[in-house]
Amino acid sequence: MKIKNVHGIIFLVVFSLLATQTWSANILNSDSDYSIKIAVTINQDDYIMGKLEYSNHAPQYPLQLVTFNPIGGVIHAEPYLFEILEKTVVSKNLHRIKCRSINDKYGSAEISGTIDFSNELKPKIHLVNEGGHAYISNISEKGKETHMKYIPNVWLGY
Repeated sequence: MKIKNVHGIIFLVVFSLLATQTWSANILNSDSDYSIKIAVTINQDDYIMGKLEYSNHAPQYPLQLVTFNPIGGVIHAEPYLFEILEKTVVSKNLHRIKCRSINDKYGSAEISGTIDFSNELKPKIHLVNEGGHAYISNISEKGKETHMKYIPNVWLGY
């Protein structure tokens, strides 16, 4: 009788330890803590570069963007805040989102797409507008050259 009780207690302890680790590692494939900065290009224009931050540390505005646009040799910086309308965690560090800029002077159309930061040193982003045109994407090689020419001291992200 005592041996069965000891075996039962050991089983419960081992099971609870394994279940706790499994549950914490895979809570609906969600990401409990993330903050990633991505160097981006706006509207597939290699002259409009940006630094996009996607984080759960700022729950009110988890998607923030600062753009840098060289006009006539002068850099114009503009901040944008995005309201997340829908977010689906496809898998760990792969999110599908739909959002809208809340302070865009050109309009507040919805944009949607994926943010993949499974490789944190090479995150991928592809957000398109309602017409299907790329709105925010990873910075291109030409965009990197423009970045180094106009704002070499500003780190845009990965």
